[in-house]
Amino acid sequence: MKPVRHVRPELCFGILLLGIIAATGHLKAQQARPGRDVVSEEALRQQVAGVPSLKSQLTAKARPLTKAAPSIQSSLWTNSIILADGEKFTLVPVGAILHLPAELRTHVAATPQGDFTFWPSFLKRNSTWLAAKEVPLSLSRGNTQEAKALLKNLSYDKRLIVATYKDGPITILEPAPTNSDTHRATP
Repeated sequence: MKPVRHVRPELCFGILLLGIIAATGHLKAQQARPGRDVVSEEALRQQVAGVPSLKSQLTAKARPLTKAAPSIQSSLWTNSIILADGEKFTLVPVGAILHLPAELRTHVAATPQGDFTFWPSFLKRNSTWLAAKEVPLSLSRGNTQEAKALLKNLSYDKRLIVATYKDGPITILEPAPTNSDTHRATP
């Protein structure tokens, strides 16, 4: 094993100073090189005059609205269902409720009632009438075979069941209608 050599601070400063001097000389050499493109002010004004203005570009590309503009008021409230127990409430995404018995429909509220609490606390607090069912991600994307099997098993439960993924409520997408279904729906 080789012994460790210590370098004196004065020597480090000298090496650093030599590096700075060398870099400065390199920059000066690059600045002195001929061949840089220099545009005269007159040539620059001619180039700018040839480009259409921003206002003319926008009016050329703008089209009048033919339909009503989409709502920009999309928010957590508009995309959620409020579950309440009388004192506290929580939010779950639309499409997260897997099973809702008729006698528990009063727990789905139109407006918030009481204090807000996060999902894990609300679930623990109301475990007598509320349950969570962990679902695979493929089911949340609309897998019909998994959905049928799951819903068949849940129909016997007397609690309100919310779909979760990694312990958080998740929307279960409904499968898109097939072409044969859409043809039957239109007269």
